[in-house]
Formats: sequence, structure tokens, C-alpha cells
Amino acid sequence: MDADAAGQGTDKVRFSKSLSKGEKVSTAFRKEKIKEALDALGIPYDWGTVPNIAVMGSGGGLRATIALCGTLVELKNQNILDCIMYLTGVSGSTWCMSSICKTENWTERLKELEKHQRETLTESQWNFETAANALMKATNDENYSLTDFWSYFIVYQLLNEFDESTLPEQRRSSENGKNPYPIYAALNIKSYEENLPGTWFEFTPHEVGIPDLGAYIDTKYFGSVFENGQMIEEKEEKNISYLQGIWGSAFGSKKDLKKQLYDYLRSFQVRMAAYSGFFHLFHRLYHVVMKTSACIFQWKWGTTNNFLYKCCGEEVDNLSSERTLSLIDPGMDINIAYPLILRPERNVKLILSFDFSSGNPFETVEKAADHCAKHGIRFPKIDGIKPEDKKNPSGCYIFRGRDAPTVMHFPLFNKENCLDKIEEYRIQFVTLKMKYTNGEIEKLLAAAKKNVVNAQQKIWEEIGRAVAPSP
Repeated sequence: MDADAAGQGTDKVRFSKSLSKGEKVSTAFRKEKIKEALDALGIPYDWGTVPNIAVMGSGGGLRATIALCGTLVELKNQNILDCIMYLTGVSGSTWCMSSICKTENWTERLKELEKHQRETLTESQWNFETAANALMKATNDENYSLTDFWSYFIVYQLLNEFDESTLPEQRRSSENGKNPYPIYAALNIKSYEENLPGTWFEFTPHEVGIPDLGAYIDTKYFGSVFENGQMIEEKEEKNISYLQGIWGSAFGSKKDLKKQLYDYLRSFQVRMAAYSGFFHLFHRLYHVVMKTSACIFQWKWGTTNNFLYKCCGEEVDNLSSERTLSLIDPGMDINIAYPLILRPERNVKLILSFDFSSGNPFETVEKAADHCAKHGIRFPKIDGIKPEDKKNPSGCYIFRGRDAPTVMHFPLFNKENCLDKIEEYRIQFVTLKMKYTNGEIEKLLAAAKKNVVNAQQKIWEEIGRAVAPSP
């Protein structure tokens, strides 16, 4: 197949390491906006070769959702966001991204979107009938999995928002040059467990695919049936609520997740008994319970049709025999999307990595360094971290390397924005925290924003280094 023949709207697999046409168009328009921002700030740069800067948000449940929103608001306040090409996230960060990136001029409306997020989390109510109807519809699909239940009955309750929009609808906000280009992440479970190529999947408004294999399809055809690189049956587009379940489902160990799922399933059964339409819908609701129980027993997650089924080629041999794939939150590998942002075609020279995860505040960047070493990807040496920093980190660490992107790493809870109360923050804002009060949201937003304010001078210095004209 011609590597460049397939653009957006085609029903064929595109085999190429190049960026999608849609991403090329989007980033070209965005680059002009970035140049305008650099000009306005008086930062010298090489007109023809302005490198890209990326903002990354880690996983961390609702903690990450709220903290990324606060981070983006403050990056905008400091005029930094106008210089950013890419925005990527994992798990809870994708819940924030997917909510704001559907707004056409979202970078100009961040304060409004922050207010909307707070009101939605604290004042809105999820609707059992909406969740039940979505689940009953999903069980008619042969690829029903725990992701459907997780998306419609758990993530929906956490976010209080059932989002029926689709990822391709974010093309408008991506192609106008006003906003950073969004990249979402998932993990192919089998490839990950067997240490095979094709582990990391990326989702953009234009394509879904596997960067290390160079295989992509138009995002609107994700979930459709493909054979030999050609779509043979188009399925209904997956909505954002479903995708939020794929992107954000690694909340803990398998044991913890199983208990959580069974608890929610019992809750579903109790609510089912009180549901006004219970009697005439009994058999369908019972079907949901039985099918979900079977998925828990089989531990079946993120089942979707494999667009590489029966494709030929040495690169895809390990996937081509599988009719379906299982995708899940990539936090089980690296809780931040370095493998996607480090694609050489994206030419990222500076990474602002906001780590909202719990536990070791350097685990994401250390795992990224190991991943890059194994795959021959240039990455800076992770040094200068003292043993005591893991419990009492600073707010910003800068890692530089020859011919490698510079990484600025920002632990959310640190001795500069939390003073001597880091452990108190970690206990209060645990990953499994399912509900937040207004006061808790305000406290978390304040910590995230202060992190940016404290580091803004260092960020500007690194932006200047990244875009400086060659001598």
C-alpha cells in the first residue's frame, strides 16, 4: 500500500512513520501562532526551524483531572501556553483534556472552563437511566468489555458528565492554530505483557494508531472491522465517554480494581431494583449484570476490532492474527506519555512534564529514561536527584542531554507549594478519591497553579534556550 495514499477520510490503514495530514496542517497553523507569541514576548528564534514544546500531564484520577486544569490556566496566565505545540496526557489528565479540547478556542476560555469543571464535579448529578441505557446498548456489541461498564457507570459518576461528542469533532479546535494539538494514549495489553512491538497506541483528532509500527486509521473508524488493511464493516463512532474509560482505567492493582468493580456492580443491581422501568427492562438489565460479571471473571478490558487483522508485513506479524485487541490505561507501563511525544517526527525539544501521580515523584521520568534506553531514543540523563527528594521534592527539576530534548519535571506536591505538609496533601488527595468538595478543588488548584508560578522564570529560560537561533 502507498504509504502516503491514505489521508483523513479514507477507509484504509495508513502505513507510514510520518505524521497524519491533519496533524501536519494543525501544527503548521499552530507554529504561526507560536511565532507571534515569541515575537510579542521579544524572544529571538530561528524563523525557519522553531522547535516544538510539549506539555504533558500524568495520570492520577480526579487529582490529575483537576490539577491539569489548574496548570493550564496558570500556563495561560503566564503567557507560556501560547508557545506550546503539543498537549498530551495519560489517565486522569485525559479526562481534563477531552473535556476542554472540544471547545473551539479553549485556550482563550480556560477560566470559564475551570469554573465549569468545578461546578460539574460538585453540583451536577449523573443520571442512572442514561448510564443504564448506554450499558444496555453496549452489551449488544460482541466486543463488550469492562471498559464499557467502567466508562458509563464509573467514570460517568466521577466526572458527572456523559460526553456523547466524538474525538474527530476536536479537529476544528486543533486545526485553527489557536490551541496546542492534543494526543491521548492507550496500551495494548498483550503486546505490553509479552514485551512485543505495538504496545503504545495514540489517539489524536485525526488518527488512531501505533507509532512504533507506523500503522494508523482515521479516528472516526476506530472500532470498525478491517481485514488486509481495508475496512469491511463500518461501526458507530465511539463517543468520548467510552474513550475516557479506555484512557483512564488504571486506578490500582488488579485486586483493588476487582473489588471496586464488584462494589459498583452490586450498586447497579440495587439501583436496578428501584428503577421505574424495571419490570419491562428486567431481562436487559439482568443481561448487563451477567455479561459484566463474566468480563470481570475473564478480566476483559478495552476489547476492540483490530485494524491490523490479516495485514501482511514483518512489523505487524505479532498482531495480524488477532481479530480483536485489548486496550487499557497506559499508566500500568509509564504513567505519562513520553513514548508518544518523543516521536522524532514531532521534533519536540522541550518537555514540560507535570507529574500528578502518587508515590515516587520521579517514577515517570525514570521509567521514561529506561524505555528510551531500551528503544534507542535520545533522552537526557536523569541525575541530580537526592535520596531525600523522593519524599520531599522540589517543585522543578531540569534534565538536559546532548542531542536530546530538555525535560522540565514538576512534581505536584513539593516543598515549595506545600511547605512541610507534602504528606498531608498526598493523604488528602489519594488517587482513589472519588468525590471532591469545592474547598478541596480550590486547594488542589492552588497547589497546581503555584507550581507554575514558582517555576515560570525557569520555564522562560528553557523556552529561550530551545528556540534560540543557531550560532
